[in-house]
Amino acid sequence: MMNPPSRNRRIRRELDELLREGVLDEVTYRQLTPRYPTEGWDWRSLGRWFLIFGAISVMAGLVILSRTWFEFTLNKLAVFLGVAILASFGGAQGLNRSHPGLVWSKRSLELLGGLLLIGLTFTLGMIYSTGSGNWPALLLIDLVLFIGLSYMLHNVLLLVLSAVIFFSWFGGFTGYASGWGAYWFGMNYPLRFLIAAIVMIAIAVIHQQSEKGWLAPFRGFFKVWLSSGLFFAEMALWLLSLFGNFDQASDGWYRAGAVELVLFNGLWAGLNVALIGLGARLSMRMLTGYGVTFLIIQIYTLFFAHLAEDFGLLLSLLITGGGALGLAFYLEQRWRGH
Repeated sequence: MMNPPSRNRRIRRELDELLREGVLDEVTYRQLTPRYPTEGWDWRSLGRWFLIFGAISVMAGLVILSRTWFEFTLNKLAVFLGVAILASFGGAQGLNRSHPGLVWSKRSLELLGGLLLIGLTFTLGMIYSTGSGNWPALLLIDLVLFIGLSYMLHNVLLLVLSAVIFFSWFGGFTGYASGWGAYWFGMNYPLRFLIAAIVMIAIAVIHQQSEKGWLAPFRGFFKVWLSSGLFFAEMALWLLSLFGNFDQASDGWYRAGAVELVLFNGLWAGLNVALIGLGARLSMRMLTGYGVTFLIIQIYTLFFAHLAEDFGLLLSLLITGGGALGLAFYLEQRWRGH
C-alpha cells in the first residue's frame, strides 16, 4: 500500500535535510527517495489553504457585520476589534489544549487575531492621529509585535504575515521619507530592496545553522526568511533590469543607460543560475523553483521589452507560445524520467 503523499513529503524533507547536513551521502539519498513517492493529491496541504482563506474571510465578515448592526464609530470599532483579538488568540490556546493535533487550525486562529490586530492598530492611529499621515510607523509597530508573536507562539503563518508587513512598511517608509515621489507598488528605490533582501537572506542562513542548536524549536522558520529575501531580491532586480535604479518621479522619468541595464540584467541572470545550481546541490526545491521561474520571467521580459516590437504581434505570440509549450513538454519529460 502506498504511503500517504503528505507523510512522504515530510520524510522527503527530512532526507533533504540529512543530505544537506552530510549525514547521508548521495548514493544512499538516491536509494531512499524512490521509496517515498509524493505523487497524488495532498488534501492536508489543501486544507491549510482553506484554513488561511477561512481566517481572512471571517475577519472580513466580522467587519461587515459590525458595520451593519452597529452605528459606526472609530471608538466602537476599536473596542470590537480588541474583543475579537482576545477571542481569536484565546480560542487558539483553548483549541491547543483540547485538541493538540489541530495545529493548523490553531495557527489559523492566531493568524485571524493577527489580521484583526493590524486593523486595531490602524483604527487607533486614526483615533489619535496628529495629522502627520505617517502610516508606515503603524506598520513598524505591527512588524515588531508579529515577529515576537511568531516565535512566542511557534506560528510560521504569523512569520509569513510579518514578511508581508515588512514589504509594505519598507516600501511605505522609503516613499514617505522621499515625499512619496516614487512610491510605485512599494518598490521605489529598488536597490534599497535588494540590500534589504541580502540582509534577510543572511538572517536565513544564520537561522538555518542555529536551528541545529538553540533555535531547534523553530526548525523550518529559516525558509520564511529565505523565501522572503529571495522574493524581494527577485522583484528588485526585475525592476532594476527594466528601469535601472530610478528614484524620484518628480524629477522626470528616469532613463537608465545601456551599461546600467546590462549590469543589472547580468546580476539577475547570475543570481537565478546560481539558485538553480545551489538548489540542485543542496536538494532545496525552493531555490531551484525561484531560479527557474524568474529566469524564465527574465527571458520573456527581455523579449517583450526589446524584440517583440520588431517581430510584430503575431510572430511574437507564436515565438512565446511555442517556447512555453516546448518548455512544458521538456519539464514533463524530465519529471517522468525521474
